[in-house]
Amino acid sequence: MNLGQVDLNLLVVLDALLREQNVTRAAERLHMSQPATSTALARLRKLLGDPLLVKQGRYLRLTPRGEALIEPVREVLGTIEQHIVAPPDFDPAHDERTFNLASSDYVGVVIMRPLLERVNGLMPNVRLEMGALSGDAARMIERDEIDLVILPEVLAESMVSSSCSSAPVVRDRYVGAVWSQHPLAGGSLPLEALDRYPYLAYAPPNGCSLMDEDIERAGVTPRVEVTSVNFITMPFLMAGTDLVTIIPESLGRQLAPAAGIALLEPEFPLRPVRESAYWHSRRDADPAHRWLREQLLAVLP
Repeated sequence: MNLGQVDLNLLVVLDALLREQNVTRAAERLHMSQPATSTALARLRKLLGDPLLVKQGRYLRLTPRGEALIEPVREVLGTIEQHIVAPPDFDPAHDERTFNLASSDYVGVVIMRPLLERVNGLMPNVRLEMGALSGDAARMIERDEIDLVILPEVLAESMVSSSCSSAPVVRDRYVGAVWSQHPLAGGSLPLEALDRYPYLAYAPPNGCSLMDEDIERAGVTPRVEVTSVNFITMPFLMAGTDLVTIIPESLGRQLAPAAGIALLEPEFPLRPVRESAYWHSRRDADPAHRWLREQLLAVLP
């Protein structure tokens, strides 16, 4: 292949197609028409000598060649973006930048909300797009498809590769919680209460609840009556019930007055809450990304 034949705009289209694995969504990402995107895909197939995307049932799937191109294409475009297109410095008062971040709803309340308060109105050209955690968050970081993800460190150990950088952002603990008129309100939370009273369990999308693992390790199987995929909703589900649950302390203290709950000191060991922010290492020297990390660290409790 003659390098002079490679149109940089085609690499941008290729990156979108490899990410989305869908011509319509790639066109939307690029603000192009679907016919123009299909034409670009045809040119890429001819240029690279591979179909890149093939029909499998109702969906398109990457060929092995297409799969192998994901990281190199992202690397090339990331290098161009950061070292050629992007300015050498970042002035948040004047420069435009959109940051994509993902975290749990709990982290959204205790950290992301203060971050929004810090940035909102002061930096009119800076936009923060907050997304929920998904099962492919680690893959998105590894492929540099998102600026920053906040994950529990115990999960990140097995999910995040060495190509990522990190910084600790959450240091918290778990506590018990009940309705303010519950028989246990005003006291502590004994282990046997999780079997005696109905239990409100946290059921995260990734299926791993760290505190429930600790409870089972202590030898008790909670009598689960209700589950929630969101930490934020849990305190508001307890009024008028004899439910018992376990939530992060900082979240509980913020929501207790509005939700009418009482926090209880657990009488059994629970691992602390430890979460870090993760990003692709190629962003380390990016002035804009460095500014974002500085703002995040500035709002930590």
